[in-house]
Amino acid sequence: MPPHASTVRSATTPALVIGAGPTGLSAAYHLGEDAVLLEQCDRVGGWCRSVEDHGFTFDYAGHIMFSQDPYVHEMYAMLLGDNVHWQDREAWIYSKQVYTRYPFQGALYGLPADVITECIVGAIEARFGPLAPARVPAEPDAGSDYSGPDRRGMFEPLLHGHGGGSKLAYIGVERRRPKLGKGAPRNFEEFIYKVWGAGIAKHFAIPYNRKLWAVPLEEMETSWLGGRVPLPNLEEMIEGALSPAAKPMGPNARFGYPLRGGFQALMDGFLPHLGDRLRLSTRVARIAPRRHRATLDDGSTVDYDYLISTMPLPALVDIVDGAPEEIVAAAAALRHVSVRCVNLGIGREALTDKHWIYYPEDTVFHRIFVQGNASPHTNAPGGFGLICEITYSDAKPLPCDGDALIRRCIDDCRRVGLVREDDPVWAANQVDLPVAYVVYDHERAANVQRIRDWLQQHDIALAGRYAEWEYYNSDHAFIAGRNAARRVRELRQSEYMGFPRAASLSSR
Repeated sequence: MPPHASTVRSATTPALVIGAGPTGLSAAYHLGEDAVLLEQCDRVGGWCRSVEDHGFTFDYAGHIMFSQDPYVHEMYAMLLGDNVHWQDREAWIYSKQVYTRYPFQGALYGLPADVITECIVGAIEARFGPLAPARVPAEPDAGSDYSGPDRRGMFEPLLHGHGGGSKLAYIGVERRRPKLGKGAPRNFEEFIYKVWGAGIAKHFAIPYNRKLWAVPLEEMETSWLGGRVPLPNLEEMIEGALSPAAKPMGPNARFGYPLRGGFQALMDGFLPHLGDRLRLSTRVARIAPRRHRATLDDGSTVDYDYLISTMPLPALVDIVDGAPEEIVAAAAALRHVSVRCVNLGIGREALTDKHWIYYPEDTVFHRIFVQGNASPHTNAPGGFGLICEITYSDAKPLPCDGDALIRRCIDDCRRVGLVREDDPVWAANQVDLPVAYVVYDHERAANVQRIRDWLQQHDIALAGRYAEWEYYNSDHAFIAGRNAARRVRELRQSEYMGFPRAASLSSR
């Protein structure tokens, strides 16, 4: 184990990196001898760590490896070598007592007929407007949200004669929605209705995202969605309603995972490259930005030229001396969602062939990551691992805790048919992620930029999901660490050329 931070050399450190999650590890690796990396826990990995229990390996929530960036794949190869296997994703949704492939909007086959009808017609309306036939005049008492079949007759079978005359009336379930503004979606809720339509909103997108985010969806903006949400076209959507979806969609349709060691193995792959520059069990207690000095929890200090922080942005501001009131207020306004993972080791093999399952309805968990299928080596012999993920916040507290929460998860796993009544539970534990998802409310971007600008004046760079308050995956985290290291190196080189020291610390 690397020595404690009290042994950090007294000379000024060119770059001090706080936090040995994937971003901090990447930053320290790319900085080489110029970096000292501090981590408050006794292992590296941050929320990409793994735990072991009765022969099972569980990650801190579900993690997989995927990226469109060739450089990230080079990193995977360096860190894992041949300790990796790749597989086609099996991501599913459980609703209406049936399984459908993810994404919901592209794989409606198997759902009740009325649900499929609502989803298809709602998606068409979202793109082309209400589908009222031209030969049916609007009734004085007709609601402005009346929707019918396509005026070209594509959905004529959904209509029937009404009142003995030639009028047509839609017989599907009426689709209620909030009042939508004109133009681009103003918030996440409008995005759901305008892009996917009222049927998909009703049957999946609204209940699932309310369950996941634990905040009103109209309070969220949509910049975080890019590349994360598959958007099948209408042809794909109709095809996915008429027959089983043939292949996965989306950026992580094929993914990798360490064969042995859980996701921890990917993080541990950095260790041979860091040597004594890594200090574990070391917490930064205070930062004096004007003096470029960090005080550690044992009272020792580290002087630095540049600091790269990967710790949660509000926590960083809390320990920085002399932060102005407007910076403290901006940090206090940043919102997040916490996650509690209930890990279950079930005493039966091959519970399912799926990798993760979304639950938009009334289970306590919003998702189960099927740890046992990420790699067979994460299972105890004869057993199978599941990670039940539960979001919570001040607005949505956990319904119970301790053994009661474990029991609730086991009961819900049995209720949805994933676990049988007679299946023994060989392992059960909980891990808590107090800051898990950053909330993209409408003030987030301005607050983050305000804090970033002030910190940059003091040679403090922000990198990674929680420091930048961005929705990064682990591949983005590797890139964020590399980019932060590049900026620091460029600035150190430019000092001798007369450029301002902090002119380019921001990646923006």
